[in-house]
Amino acid sequence: MYSVPRTESLLADERTNRLQSFWKVISRLEAKRKSRIFTVIHCGDRDDHICGPTFHSVLAERDKLKNIDTLELLLHSPGGDADIAYQVVRVFRRHCRKFNVIVPLMAKSAGTLMCLGADGIYMGEFADLGPIDVQIQDPLEKGAKSISPLDEFKSAEFLRDYALEVLDFFALMVIRRSGMSVKEALHESVGFTTALMRPLYEQVDPLEIGEYKRALAIGEQYANRLLALTKNPHQEQIVEALLSNYPSHSFAIDRIEARTLGLPVHPLDVGQETLLLTALQSIIPLGESVYGFAKVPPRKPIAKPTAKRKQRPAPQPAIVAAR
Repeated sequence: MYSVPRTESLLADERTNRLQSFWKVISRLEAKRKSRIFTVIHCGDRDDHICGPTFHSVLAERDKLKNIDTLELLLHSPGGDADIAYQVVRVFRRHCRKFNVIVPLMAKSAGTLMCLGADGIYMGEFADLGPIDVQIQDPLEKGAKSISPLDEFKSAEFLRDYALEVLDFFALMVIRRSGMSVKEALHESVGFTTALMRPLYEQVDPLEIGEYKRALAIGEQYANRLLALTKNPHQEQIVEALLSNYPSHSFAIDRIEARTLGLPVHPLDVGQETLLLTALQSIIPLGESVYGFAKVPPRKPIAKPTAKRKQRPAPQPAIVAAR
């Protein structure tokens, strides 16, 4: 019979202890915040993100999603599938009166998308959100690295602005050197500008641009729908900023900037933040996702001491008086 080595047994015990401690912290937070907390923790591995298992974890605990006054999502994730993120938030909102998201450290990309459907976003001091431009894979042309469709649009914007700068430069140079009118100078400069820009524009594939436009529309449409659920008056401003105003997909949007965008951001209580950061630092090295409501083992009932029966005194032999 195969026996588990002592080291593996110790590791299993350590994992169990850390998870139990984590769930106890979540139970304490539920008592402090007067809410039910659903946990979605991803440990940062490349394949650990919002995807099928996230949805199935909600499905597995659907019987607990009933008549909840305040439901809070404890979220730590690098992002993932926008479709799953949208579906999960819609499910949560259907089963509670108020829905909040708690972000101790990060909720990037699809994680940020989930935050847009919250009535309140509670962020720690070190927490950050991120842009919601959808990332796509094109291993044939772009390699293994994910790319943002926004890159193509930013390139097209650069070409447009550059073409105008070139046209202005040629026109101004013609006017200064020849004394031509502005109309004549522009007419002469168009040929120079076209000859310079044509090789660059020939590299642009209209079909690819259209495909990328549709990809960006995914994040845009989901963001608008989730913000509409909360009746956020800054909906248009928020979507525009998160979709196209930041230079990279990993750009850090801290709680101060998130609030300036119009999101309902609140600072996470310092004591609660300390509890959560300690708990996260304990379970993240385990290298596995953590999902669901608190799983605290039931307390063993304390055995009540049984009352000792009073022993009756033994009957004394009767003393017969001598006659």
